[in-house]
Amino acid sequence: MKSAFFLPVVSLLLVSCVGPKELSIDTAPEGAEITINGEYVGKTPLVTTIAQDKALGIVARKSGYEIGSETLVPTSSPFLSFVWTENDPKAKYIEEDSVTIPLKKIPTPSSYTPSIMPKYTGGGGSTSAALPEVPALRPMPDLD
Repeated sequence: MKSAFFLPVVSLLLVSCVGPKELSIDTAPEGAEITINGEYVGKTPLVTTIAQDKALGIVARKSGYEIGSETLVPTSSPFLSFVWTENDPKAKYIEEDSVTIPLKKIPTPSSYTPSIMPKYTGGGGSTSAALPEVPALRPMPDLD
């Protein structure tokens, strides 16, 4: 009787470990466009279904912010490695159920403090520098 209950439970655990699973993705601030392994999946916050047997490169893009990224790598389960070989993709799974990617704001020109230029002192060191006089114009000679 116990073996009839044990076999379906173990089968369910194996399928749930290696099958697709839901991953919650968020960014700080929200509203970033998310791509996973180069494929657009939506804007944050979002929940998407992922395959657990391969690495995931998650990239977040939002206007006015630097690009953020996160990589999730499947880990080997000792229990699943017992059932399958360690190199078999079925023996690996992604541990994370949610990811939050912080985005860093790109500074705008208005956020910079302008440097203070020293006053022009001219050649003599005076702050009221006199400009040189403009030479008088002479008439052009006749070329006949």
